Amino acid sequence: MSEEELKKEGCCCGEHGDTDQCCGGHGDSDHCCGGRDNGSCCEDGKECACGHKHDEADEFDYEAHDVPLPKPTLITIVSTIAQQAMVSMGVLPNPATGKSVFLLNQATYLIDSVEVIAEKVKGNATDEETKMIENVLSELRMLYVAAANEKNRRAQEKK
Repeated sequence: MSEEELKKEGCCCGEHGDTDQCCGGHGDSDHCCGGRDNGSCCEDGKECACGHKHDEADEFDYEAHDVPLPKPTLITIVSTIAQQAMVSMGVLPNPATGKSVFLLNQATYLIDSVEVIAEKVKGNATDEETKMIENVLSELRMLYVAAANEKNRRAQEKK
């Protein structure tokens, strides 16, 4: 759909450049202007062709989740990446949406990131840190296999 066609359909953001990723191309409001209401997409109160109403208040209280965090350590950094990997594998629900999804490419990247950290700190980490990283990697690899199997099983059920 061209920019002009999108405007006729009700999308007036003009930011996307790739018109296949906005509004009328698929009807998914998360892709129209990134699903955000920043005043640059459509007029307030006007419904976009994708169905996203831009004057709806964001009900999620982001400020309440901006809590003080401990000083970063190797263990907390690896734990944070591991937790993100578990969200990507559907083991933990996405904290923003409450939904579990399988984002296995993202999970692979995060597991590989922990492996890079393990290699870079080899010989410089304490015994506790080394054992923790080894355990985390082992657990993440097992969870990845289980997530991939579950994703495939669900895909087969849909057929």
